[in-house]
Amino acid sequence: MPEETSSPRKRAQARPSVRQQEKFWTNASGSLKFDPEALQEFLKEHGFGILKSEGLEGAILIKVEGRIVKTTTPKEIRDFCWRYIGETYNFQDYEERKQVKNVFYKETSLFSYNNLLLMPPIVINEILDTADVSYLFFKNCVLKITANGIQKLKYEDIQGHVFEKDIINFELITDNVLRNDGDFQGFVQNICFHDNEEMEDRNFESLMSIIGYMLHRFKDPSNAKAIILMDPYRGEGANGGTGKSLLTKAFEKVRPTVYEDGKFFHTKDRFALGQVNFNTRILVIDDIPENFDFSKLFPLITEKAVIERKYQNKYTILFERSPKIIITTNYSVKGSDESSNRRKIEFILADFYTSELTPEIKYGNLFFIEWDNEEWECFYLFMGYCLWQYLKGGIIEPKFNVAERTLKMNAHPKFIEYVKAQINQSVKCDKRIVYDQFYNQNPGIGKVELTTFTRWLKLYADAYGYKFNESHSGNENFFEYSSE
Repeated sequence: MPEETSSPRKRAQARPSVRQQEKFWTNASGSLKFDPEALQEFLKEHGFGILKSEGLEGAILIKVEGRIVKTTTPKEIRDFCWRYIGETYNFQDYEERKQVKNVFYKETSLFSYNNLLLMPPIVINEILDTADVSYLFFKNCVLKITANGIQKLKYEDIQGHVFEKDIINFELITDNVLRNDGDFQGFVQNICFHDNEEMEDRNFESLMSIIGYMLHRFKDPSNAKAIILMDPYRGEGANGGTGKSLLTKAFEKVRPTVYEDGKFFHTKDRFALGQVNFNTRILVIDDIPENFDFSKLFPLITEKAVIERKYQNKYTILFERSPKIIITTNYSVKGSDESSNRRKIEFILADFYTSELTPEIKYGNLFFIEWDNEEWECFYLFMGYCLWQYLKGGIIEPKFNVAERTLKMNAHPKFIEYVKAQINQSVKCDKRIVYDQFYNQNPGIGKVELTTFTRWLKLYADAYGYKFNESHSGNENFFEYSSE
């Protein structure tokens, strides 16, 4: 067990306290008033200030205790002062204490956001991830991860500040930091299940690298991706329950994570990122609806994040510090153009878990709720292992036919059977004749418009690697499948 002093928080608590009899009010003029200059000095002595960082345009409020940095709010600062008056300051006269509290209770302007922005800036030396190094911070130690391996360090072995929310509330005891087992590791392997063992192994390696990418706090502008987790196609109305939520929940246990409901997430909403903070590392947009416009996320994926909350000044988190994005959906994400493909990694979870076979049933416990310390340790070490795999080889592309899944979700199964049997490559076909022939052969199927039928034809080409060529002659419209 590391010594007590190895924790940055414990060292911060152990440092000598500032003057216990500081006052930021005065009776000099005969009536009690709060002194803005004295308040500024008081807050500075207690570690409050404005963050000064290269990753930020604008200003945010922080509190620094030793090597620990936390973002704060006007309400939290006002509450700190209220507790100081009520619990810390040693009043000689009870009536004076009562008077100070009464006047303070009515005082709000001193703690307005704009007034607090007059506090002095604080320059911090944050321990950052780089292209080659990532850190996992625990209560009693730090894992330093590079392509060469994983090291367990004490806090005194590294220099710099750590954001409070980056510290995992767990004491990592083991020195065997390269373990790669546990229930969660088994769960990740299960959601990569495939009848083809080679495909399963490839997708397991891919998903580990994707997890590592999401946990890596460094952002490369030339390789900025949104991760899209999708359910397998199970037929109409039979989606969900495959493990997407459990997988995204795992990120929350390692890095500061914000969730947004995809059904109500609109990038044009000025407060869309209102929950995001300077130390938010991952943004989960959960359960996006059908026809979600992925292109609207381009600025958020590859550029800065503008944060605005009601009644507060907005500020901008620059790209290198803005959160990475993960999306979950039961549908297909529109956008197969080069710009979209460059910005996304799509991963289809295996059809392994169902309502009859849940992770709880398979492993005999509720993940994250009923784990003992041994299982938590396995989980954190596996997440570190994923980071290591990513730093060694980058993102490994999974092997999925996403276009085939999209085809099956949109077109009638009989249509796919028909095209496979009736449409030959390099043969020009009249769309209307093919359309009529299909419905003549399948009279029980509800008809779609010819424009929708054409879309199906294009989806079929995408799914099976054909080029879809269209031509016209008078009122007749033709198509032809050819090799790419």
